[in-house]
Amino acid sequence: MAPPTRRFVVFGFATPHDALAAEALLKHAGLDAVPIPAPRSVKALCGIAMRLPSEQATHAEKLMAAGGVRPSSRADSR
Repeated sequence: MAPPTRRFVVFGFATPHDALAAEALLKHAGLDAVPIPAPRSVKALCGIAMRLPSEQATHAEKLMAAGGVRPSSRADSR
């Protein structure tokens, strides 16, 4: 039997600075943020994206907004 499929959200960023700031904020808050090369479905001008479990997406968006980090895009896994 195959393990259950995990759903993820991926945030793209306009600059490497934004991506690194997001990673620091999210990891400091204990979220499971993983920097990845930006997939085609995410418009990340700098080529770096941040992947998180879907259940952490809302909290991540609030943390980034409070920290002044604005993702340029978001994609949810299907």
